[in-house]
Amino acid sequence: MTALVFALQPEQVCIAMDTLVIGAEDRMPMCFQRKFLAVPESDLVVAGTGHSGFINGWFQHLQANYGRATIDELDAYASSIFRESVQAEGGLSGLTATIYHFGYSTQEERYIGYAYRSEQNFRSDRIQQDALGFKPVVPVTLNGNIRFPDSLIEIILEQQRQDRLLPLAERVGIGGEIEFVVMSERTIHVETVHRFSSYEAESIHIEQRTDA
Repeated sequence: MTALVFALQPEQVCIAMDTLVIGAEDRMPMCFQRKFLAVPESDLVVAGTGHSGFINGWFQHLQANYGRATIDELDAYASSIFRESVQAEGGLSGLTATIYHFGYSTQEERYIGYAYRSEQNFRSDRIQQDALGFKPVVPVTLNGNIRFPDSLIEIILEQQRQDRLLPLAERVGIGGEIEFVVMSERTIHVETVHRFSSYEAESIHIEQRTDA
C-alpha cells in the first residue's frame, strides 16, 4: 500500500510517493523502499497502489522484457499481460491493484498517462490532461495554486494524517520519506523532498523486526 499523488500536464509530469512498506498481517513498519520504477531510456515512470507483490512483479517483468518500450507501445499489450498474470496466480488474494504508466508519447509529442485497475479488469484508462490525482483520496483545498513539490507534500501529509485515524487493520501505512519525480524535456529527475515526523519510530520498529 502507498500514498500516490501526481500532476499530469502535456509538458511535464510530477509524482510524489512515500517509502514505507508495512506488513500484510500486523500492518506495522517492515521496510523502506522506492515505490515507482523510472525507465529513462523509455521516457517512462511506472507506479502502483495496492497489491505490492503484483506491482513489484510488473516492475521486474518490465525491466526484463520491455526495457526500451515506450508508453504507446506498452499500452497495446499491458492490459492482457496484467489479466494473464492475475489468472496464473489465482487472483490477488482479495486485494486490489492499480498500475500507473506515465511517459512521453512520441505519437502525440507530449506527456500522457494510463491507469490499469484490477477492479475494471485492468482496462486501459487514459488519464486526463492537466489532472491532479491522488490515492488514497482525502479532502484537500489548493485554491488552484499548485506548487511543486510543496502542494504534493501537503496532500501526502494529509493522507498520512487521515490514515492514522483509521483502525490499524484498515490503514494503508504511509510514512518514511517522500520521493518526488519530475518528467520534463524528455528527462527524469528524482529527489527526496520530505522526511515524515514518524520516520525515526518507523526505523526503530524496522530494526527490531529485522533483529527478531
